[in-house]
Amino acid sequence: MFHRRSREFDPRISAIAGHLRAIEKELGGIGNSAGRRASASATAAVIQVADAIGPVLKEIEDRFRTGQRLAVDEAASLGNEAVKTGVRIGNDALERIATQARHRPLVTLAVAVGVGILIGIAGRRSQPPQISLTRPEASQ
Repeated sequence: MFHRRSREFDPRISAIAGHLRAIEKELGGIGNSAGRRASASATAAVIQVADAIGPVLKEIEDRFRTGQRLAVDEAASLGNEAVKTGVRIGNDALERIATQARHRPLVTLAVAVGVGILIGIAGRRSQPPQISLTRPEASQ
């Protein structure tokens, strides 16, 4: 900043310019030092914040995992209960059908034949018509 034409000035002005250069250099060093210290302080602050937040985040993670395990256990329990209920209802229905079959065998046979006919009709309707790709042979 003060390097230009210092020889052209009065020696006192040259001395002032030299002092200003020295001050400028010293202020630059102070600025660099302050920047390094600020950077080191910022790094230390980030480390301190990370150290403070780390255990809190770990606790939150543990709570989520515990909640997840409880939810899975509860879902498994409900699933098992649903299976038990389904088995019980299915067994009751099968027992009622068996009792009705013993007491009314002709009605049971008629229902079975009717269901078989309905299944046969539904099966025929669901099949597409079969088209023969071979030529019919001419009669000789």
